[in-house]
Amino acid sequence: MGEIDKMLAEVKCENCGSGFAAHIRLDSASSRIIWWNHGKIERNLCGGCAEFSYISMQRRTLIQGWWGPLSALATVFFGLRNVKNISEHRKLVSTMETEKGPINRIQLLVRNDNAAMIVSSIAILIWVSIGYAIYSTDTAPIDSSPATYMGTCWEDAGNNQLRETNCSSSTAQYVVYKLTSSANDCAGTYISAGIQYACLIENN
Repeated sequence: MGEIDKMLAEVKCENCGSGFAAHIRLDSASSRIIWWNHGKIERNLCGGCAEFSYISMQRRTLIQGWWGPLSALATVFFGLRNVKNISEHRKLVSTMETEKGPINRIQLLVRNDNAAMIVSSIAILIWVSIGYAIYSTDTAPIDSSPATYMGTCWEDAGNNQLRETNCSSSTAQYVVYKLTSSANDCAGTYISAGIQYACLIENN
């Protein structure tokens, strides 16, 4: 038995009391949209207890951690760090004690958990869709010469956005009737016109 094995044999698992244990830290994230919780395990564990703790923390994170902006970031960070930490623990503690003597350590893989994989796939798809929708949203035009907005016509482009159009078009809903330095001067709808605001009225 090597020196490292002798040292590990003297360290007892804080869960089950068996020998051949080593320190490990595992984290979890669970979200309720407007707040999230951070769970942590940091103790000396044998191979079996470390594997079951790893799967428990990873499963909780991958199922419950995606549903808020901050917890989604924590899910990615904790998930990757947990993989790193369990890999290092597996190298240190390669065997498990049983009633019949030591055996090669089992390795539990989160990718074999169908629920965690399905929920994570759905969550990632949702976040990608939200990111794409934000990126592709039309933005108001910027013009260094606000006077060019006078008399222009605009139509509804969806997502609370307006798009300039030909005034003879049947979709031209609004026309610019005034330029002002304060949006409060507009009676109703307005758009950004460079450093000013263009006030709109319905195009009758």
